[in-house]
Amino acid sequence: MTDREHEAQNLILHRGTHRFVTNRDRMEKLRQKARPVKLAADQMYHPPVPGECLVRLGRLRVSQLFADGREITRAVLQAGSAFATMADSAGPGNPESDSYPVTDLILMALGEAEIWSLPPGSLGLGPEPHPTTKRRS
Repeated sequence: MTDREHEAQNLILHRGTHRFVTNRDRMEKLRQKARPVKLAADQMYHPPVPGECLVRLGRLRVSQLFADGREITRAVLQAGSAFATMADSAGPGNPESDSYPVTDLILMALGEAEIWSLPPGSLGLGPEPHPTTKRRS
């Protein structure tokens, strides 16, 4: 197996982000990089890994599925909220740091929504591991 195959693919929520500012130049730069994805009500979204995403319009529910059939809603992201997906050699996600394995998640639009799919680094998002989580170098 390659090192890449050992890495977990995680989604990291950035709940406190509100990326819509009145700076038109910043929004235009993001718009040029963005691949808009329009979602119908109850449509699922599969984010690219690695990548960064911004909820442009509407709301997106993030739910985690467990092997025993339980489903827990981890977040409802409003317009302006952001999240990142990345390969993480530290292993599967850590709910304490709002990091979850992509394979365990369902992202679904609550009503009509638009997501901006952006290249990694576009929003300056990255892993912000919980202080007790140690990352391998």
